Amino acid sequence: MTSRPIVNLEGVGKRFGAGAPVLEGIELTVERGDFVSFIGPSGCGKSTLLRLIAGLTEPTAGRIVVDGMTPADAREEVFLVFQDANLLPWRRVAENVELPLMLRGDPTDRRRERVGEMLNVVGLAEAAEKYPWQLSGGMKMRVSIARALSVAPDILLLDEPFGALDEMTRDRLNEDLLTIRERDPFTAFFVTHSVAEAVFLSTRIVVLSANPGRMHRVIEVPFAQPRTPELRETPGFLSLLAETTRELRLVRR
Repeated sequence: MTSRPIVNLEGVGKRFGAGAPVLEGIELTVERGDFVSFIGPSGCGKSTLLRLIAGLTEPTAGRIVVDGMTPADAREEVFLVFQDANLLPWRRVAENVELPLMLRGDPTDRRRERVGEMLNVVGLAEAAEKYPWQLSGGMKMRVSIARALSVAPDILLLDEPFGALDEMTRDRLNEDLLTIRERDPFTAFFVTHSVAEAVFLSTRIVVLSANPGRMHRVIEVPFAQPRTPELRETPGFLSLLAETTRELRLVRR
């Protein structure tokens, strides 16, 4: 007997008020452990898709099933990471990571143990007592990811979390994210404008067209885990990068 998909999007559409549709006819089945990236032109509904899966807004057509539940009922299994790290400036690093555990009502000892564990995972144990203003952009995103992973979500939604960072920092954080995922598995939905980032991270890439957002193509990514920096230099990676770039160029015309 096969396990059920963790997320199903069935004919999903979305419009806001009386405006034009943002998304139309989205059909996608995602298995547990997948890493799905959404790429496409600005305005094609990538971020809206994440908010629909997170239950922050409801579809106006079709339905979404998250682990057998509505997105609203599955919220405890899902965590959304935004492009801005959104750290509270008056709380130290450890206190920012601890926040969702505190809101969930976890005991103090368990919170401290989990915070220490997560800061070790993202390589920021020595920064536990620092404030956000003392951190680089890459370090802030590590804190944001540690905060998300502290509650051990089944599904992690990432809305361009590395988009504001320089290329070298972004590449390093891509590698770190996959290392963390090997240790604490989760199903990921990832929005990016970087084709190289999508190819490196994903098991599947969903290319969306715009006005309204529709599924243009789903590209399977064949590379095995774990993925290393050297993957980016291989002929297979460069070939898939070129193929995905061509598909993106088609929807931008």
